[in-house]
Amino acid sequence: MNEERSFAMRKMLTRFLLMALIPAMIGGVQAQAQSIQRLKLAVFDIELDDFSAGGPIAGESPEETDRLQRMTALAQDLLAQSGLFDIVDGSASTDQRVKDHWLRKCNGCDADIARALGADLSFVCFFRKISVMEQNLEIRIRDARTGRLAHASQTDLRGETDQSWSRALKFLIRYRLVEPELARRKQ
Repeated sequence: MNEERSFAMRKMLTRFLLMALIPAMIGGVQAQAQSIQRLKLAVFDIELDDFSAGGPIAGESPEETDRLQRMTALAQDLLAQSGLFDIVDGSASTDQRVKDHWLRKCNGCDADIARALGADLSFVCFFRKISVMEQNLEIRIRDARTGRLAHASQTDLRGETDQSWSRALKFLIRYRLVEPELARRKQ
């Protein structure tokens, strides 16, 4: 079931990205001389959804906050380096849900916030902590105009370290988002 959902989400993102490229392709020689059309992607701070024993009561630790900030910077760098996106800083929003790091639970409100920031797409990412050893990373990208989910991917990881978090983030961005889209464009 997850594979079917993942395939459907990748297919939807591919369609959306293709629709964004059609005007550039119609432009003929001038469009061919241009590089890949980059979409504006509002990247919001990566969030922590803590289900560990005592986690919801204790709240986010200073170490977790620092790690989340490093992972957000890493995600922004990886997405910008992909050549697919122009990054819009989601933390520039004054919306309280952004400040409270509540986008993972707002049922798609990130699309409206991204649109208000002038972006084509929104990027919401969060680590779900079951325990120190068992965690999950999820990425959601929405079309800022329609609010539709354009991409969703997730992976499990073990250990609460910079290394495990960055490996999971790099894996999802590279192998589930960027490389499939770049391969599709080369065809």
